[in-house]
Amino acid sequence: MTERIFTTSEIAGMLGVHQITISRWVNSGKLKSMFTLGGHRRIKEKDLVRFFRENDMPVPEDLDVPPEKVKVLVVDDDEPVLSVLAEGLGKSEDGFMVGTATDGFQAGQLIEKFHPDIVVLDIRLPGIDGYEVCRMIKEGHPDMKIIAITGFDSEEARRRIMEEGADRYLIKPFEVEDLVAEIDAVLDRKSLERSSR
Repeated sequence: MTERIFTTSEIAGMLGVHQITISRWVNSGKLKSMFTLGGHRRIKEKDLVRFFRENDMPVPEDLDVPPEKVKVLVVDDDEPVLSVLAEGLGKSEDGFMVGTATDGFQAGQLIEKFHPDIVVLDIRLPGIDGYEVCRMIKEGHPDMKIIAITGFDSEEARRRIMEEGADRYLIKPFEVEDLVAEIDAVLDRKSLERSSR
């Protein structure tokens, strides 16, 4: 089934507001839109639903699509660990959308393409280590959440990664369920429940 596309006048009629109001929301960036080849604004159904949810507006029943999955980027140079975490998160009850990276460079690229809600970041990485990756993520995306993971626990490692901006610290080995619980805590499930209304 293809996604529906709406005109600004259709949305104005749906909400009982003037078309200029819709144009203002689009121009201010509150409501994401695209342009046709003829230069007319069109709004995708998913962007309209997101706009309703972000602004605590009731979503009309015929538009109520399932909420978007939480995007998790897992960064670890240990391929077996990476595979287990990615598969476990993808199959968990929450059904996360998972991206993976094996080094800091790949992580940086995926941050910009994948736009994760949260990054699960190993501290020991080849090349750019996890401390530097964490610092760079927080500089460019201060609201992005980060759970640092390591198999080499120490007070110094914990202190340093938290100073770089990590939100949580998890020691390997751990169960996928432990990681899911940490993700739930860091993302604050109340905000996710609001987005699923």
